[in-house]
Amino acid sequence: MRVRTIVTGFVLGLALASCQTAPIVENAKSQLPPALSKPICENDLAVIRADHATARLNGCKVTPNGQFIFTIKPEKRMDPQGQTINNSPWYGFRVDPQKSGTTKFQLVYKNGTHRYQPKISYDGVNWRFLPNTKTPNPRPKTFDFQVKLDKRSFFISAQEIFTTKAHNNWSKKLAEKDFIQKTEIGKSKEGRPIHMLEVATDETKKKPYVVLIGRQHPPEVTGALALMPFAEETLNQDELSTAFLEKFNLLIVPLVNPDGVAAGNWRFNMGGTDLNRDWGPFKQPETRAVRDALKRFETGEDRIAFFLDFHSTWRNLLYTQTDEEPTKPPMFTKKWVEAVDNRLSDKVYKFTREPRAVSERPISKNYIYELYGVPAITYEVGDATPRKAIDESARVFAEEMMVLLLEHETSR
Repeated sequence: MRVRTIVTGFVLGLALASCQTAPIVENAKSQLPPALSKPICENDLAVIRADHATARLNGCKVTPNGQFIFTIKPEKRMDPQGQTINNSPWYGFRVDPQKSGTTKFQLVYKNGTHRYQPKISYDGVNWRFLPNTKTPNPRPKTFDFQVKLDKRSFFISAQEIFTTKAHNNWSKKLAEKDFIQKTEIGKSKEGRPIHMLEVATDETKKKPYVVLIGRQHPPEVTGALALMPFAEETLNQDELSTAFLEKFNLLIVPLVNPDGVAAGNWRFNMGGTDLNRDWGPFKQPETRAVRDALKRFETGEDRIAFFLDFHSTWRNLLYTQTDEEPTKPPMFTKKWVEAVDNRLSDKVYKFTREPRAVSERPISKNYIYELYGVPAITYEVGDATPRKAIDESARVFAEEMMVLLLEHETSR
């Protein structure tokens, strides 16, 4: 396979930048500000806090030998359909050292097993995996690790801290372009705004739309890290992007579940629901907001051409329609995957296509396909996929999408 090297401005600089292999700079000028909140627990070595955005600890005790034992449990054990919550056991906390030494931690999971290798950051921007902490197989119900303390405070988190504020900063930056409008399409269960970006270079022309949504599930940071460069590649106003935007508009909802992200939830919104099981019932305000924003396609006011929903899982894959299910454009997904596969080496970004026939499951992919017959795909990114590879591959996927949609639209 041919590998194309892409020079990019890594999008995460706008939204709490991160790279899993980035070193921690020992004398970094950027450090965490002093903590003013009440600790959840402490000993003579360190103070533990868990009240920042995305933080999650459900209990803390200190053993006589000085080890911190943290309880991690989900926001709700079962979903409204009676299914056990997805095993996405998010955790996050802050450590403020009281003196030098080595402190030991144990994560104890309720209704789940250890999934995410701990990451550490001394400034909330640069992140790296803690050494010697790879997730065992089979995944255990408890996980032990230790950290050497110096004077610096730090975060430990299941993935990079990527807050609702960071999402909004990214959206705000994109909306500085005169052809991108940022609007509030609704509010979450707790009243947080749900924002949509509409990209239209010429509002006098009727054009089909590409729709991108993300972060229905709070821990799925890698999906969010793919949505941003994918979207940016369609907007960079190079020759391909310019041609694409002459024929297509976009709707982008980068953060569907802001409450769940803020709370450090494993899976649900604050209504105790997996939002990607609510595309049909629409009992939750977040999914209703997105549904209502897409009503224009039901009424025929506008036409949808393609839909992507960004997620994270154990590995890189695409959940798609089967080749036997007709789409408009015909056989788009097969051609798209082949085009990307010809450009991306498995050493850069190994992924699989996993066709799943439309079913009664109330997920976004099924809902959009049944209503409009267009390719509706779940774009899943591996938890531990290198961040540079996420960026590069997302841009390749975006480029090949633009090429194929342009070919189809110009031949109509």
